[in-house]
Amino acid sequence: MIKVYKSKVAKWYIWFCIGMTIAFIGSIYLCYMSTWVLLIDITFVGICLFMMYDMLLHTDYTVIGDKLHIRCGFLFRMDLPISKISEITHKSTILSSPALSAKRIGLKYGKTNWVYVSPLYQEEFISTLRSINPEIKIS
Repeated sequence: MIKVYKSKVAKWYIWFCIGMTIAFIGSIYLCYMSTWVLLIDITFVGICLFMMYDMLLHTDYTVIGDKLHIRCGFLFRMDLPISKISEITHKSTILSSPALSAKRIGLKYGKTNWVYVSPLYQEEFISTLRSINPEIKIS
């Protein structure tokens, strides 16, 4: 059984991507008209823009058998055995995590470890996890 859940994306993230794209296009125009300093700016903004769109397009949570594969762009990948998840909680937080929305689900694994995800269909995601591990507590 393989189920893929795409991340919920906050509107502010989309607007930020659009703004950065406009800044990148403006930098290209100014670089064409000016010097090397703007070329460095284009390189920096281009790398940031690539990373932002990579996260936008490749943030998902895949259930493969009894494992949860969490991916956020090329920077973050994690395989979490669903049997290790002990608690699920709903959180609104902006802590660094593989999620593109502030409305997140906290997954507790181990004694003190948490990872926060933001699947688009949260209730379906939770029921899928609980169908594999019915001992997961929801708080």
